[in-house]
This record gives sequence, structure tokens and C-alpha cells, in this order.
Amino acid sequence: MTDTTERTPLLKVEHLSKEFPAEAGMFAKRFSKRVVSAVNDISFEIYPGETFGLVGESGCGKSTTGRSIMRLTKPTAGKVFFEGRDISEMNKHELKDMRREMQFIFQDPYASLNPRMTIGEIVSEPMTIHNVGTKEERMETVRELLDVVGLNPEHINRYPHEFSGGQRQRVGIARAFALKPKLIICDEPVSALDVSIQAQVLNLLKDLQDKFGTAYLFIAHDLSVVQHISDRVGVMYLGKLVELSDWKTLYTEPHHPYTQSLLSAVPVPDPDIQRTRKRIILAGDPPSPLDPPSGCRFHTRCPMASERCSQDQPSFNEVAPGHFCACHYAEPFPIKESHIDL
Repeated sequence: MTDTTERTPLLKVEHLSKEFPAEAGMFAKRFSKRVVSAVNDISFEIYPGETFGLVGESGCGKSTTGRSIMRLTKPTAGKVFFEGRDISEMNKHELKDMRREMQFIFQDPYASLNPRMTIGEIVSEPMTIHNVGTKEERMETVRELLDVVGLNPEHINRYPHEFSGGQRQRVGIARAFALKPKLIICDEPVSALDVSIQAQVLNLLKDLQDKFGTAYLFIAHDLSVVQHISDRVGVMYLGKLVELSDWKTLYTEPHHPYTQSLLSAVPVPDPDIQRTRKRIILAGDPPSPLDPPSGCRFHTRCPMASERCSQDQPSFNEVAPGHFCACHYAEPFPIKESHIDL
């Protein structure tokens, strides 16, 4: 695990928010003031060589967070600092230089590769854009990268449709490492792959991190996946960060009821333990980000919510060294058996 004490963060996110305009219907006014609050006032740091996991249900704002950090979409509010420099203040040329050090691995290995380009052209494209080396040097680097990610360098002239999903994702990984960046944002890089292939890709990412010292922002909805690769984990719900800790503490002593409910759904290899475990089934569906609940956004589904939860928004406090939680009743395993609807 990466030691974060007395170290300068590589990436620092401060009060990041992102809103999207939303149409109220087919006949809505063109300039409707309704907005979708995709990300709401989140803050965290990522240190050199560390993997920071960001988890939560689909639609909670994880991918929007990653895209806002990369400036693929412009944040509504907040600041993002990369190596101490404010990304929001960068001009077009400075942003291009910054992106040499920050790359992206996309979720869908089928949609993220241009079908009209060969594998060699796809992997070398970042080097071409940033004028790195000659054409011959770039092709040699591509062959080395393909070998590193477990693909045959002789397939450099093949097209994406000739590869499986797992192989295509390896191509995407090779492309992300082409410029040897300091940070890679991994947007659910294994969710579209078969379970048998997921472990291979996760092990590859870990090996490449050990080889190059790259930091990851690893976005996922599966806590069991995040556990195997992350140093620290942040849990998101409806655009808000509700808990943040090192992975071991988060898994052994969750302080937020949402985190506890997510962990209760993670399968356990021991069949005897799995058979007797108490599942925490949350009521209803996540509220719409168009109209989030007042107070704590989780209170409409929380089995231990009180009137205070519907009125007062909990602050994101440090409940133990390095362990942060946004809950009025934060404590280890806050949902007791009496709260569980068996």
C-alpha cells in the first residue's frame, strides 16, 4: 500500500461539481433552468504511484468525475490541481501538455477503438499527437507496448474487429501507457469483460503500475474488483462522496450505512459464511439527480434514517485518522441487525 503521509499529492480535487442542463419534456422552454446535479462538491487527493478507487451505483457520478478531472467535460464549480497546477486555469496548449501526463482508459473496448485504424496506428496516436520520436521509433515503442500488455507484436497491422473484448482492452491499456503518464483514469475498464478475463486485466494493470510507477483513479461499481487493486477507496452516492478510507479499513469497518449495504452484497468464497450472511436490501431506487432529496441524499433508502437526516445535510468529517464519512450516525457497521428487513 502506498504511504500518503507527508507526501505531495499528484492530483488534488477540491469541491468539484458538475451540472448538466435538463429538458423538462418535449415542450419545455428552450432555456430551462432545470439541471442534473451529476457531481456535487466532492474533494479527494491521489498520490504518486497510488491507486484510488471510486465506487458506487450506476449514475452516481463516477465517470463524470473522471471526465471532469481530465477536462473532457468542463466542471461547473471547484478546482482540480495536477502537480500543484490548477487545470481550470490552463490554456489550450498547457492542457495538451498536461494530458501527456494524464491518460484515460475507457469502459467499452468496442467503442473506444477506431475500427478504421490498425492497432499500430491506435497505440501510436498519442505519440503522434505529441510529436514523440520518429515514425520508426513510434512503431518500435508500439511493438514493445503490445508485448508488455500480452499481445503479439506481429499483429500490429490488424484491425480492432479481429480481436476479442479482452484483447481490445489490452490495446486500450497499451495506448494509455504510450506516453508513460503519471496518472491514468480507468473508467470501469473491466466491467464489459467476462469474469475470467477481468482478473487478467486487473493483474496486468497492477504489473504495469509496478513497472512504471503510474497512479490510477480506478472507477468501478464492483467493490470486490476495487478491493484487489486499490490503496484507498471513495464511495459515491447520488453525486456525493459519502465515505473515504484505505481499502482495508473500509472493508473491515464501514462507517456509512450505504457502504455497509454495498459490502453485504459482495460474495464471500466460504459457502458456510455466505449462507448465513445477512443481506442489507435497500428500499426503492436511487432518487433522480434532477430532484435530489433534502438533507442526506441517502435518507430515502437508509434503514436507520431519522427526521434529522431528511433536514440536515451531514458534513464530510474525519471519523478516524485518514477515514472520512458523511453520516450523522457514523460508527463501525452502523446498520444493526434490528434495522435489517429479513
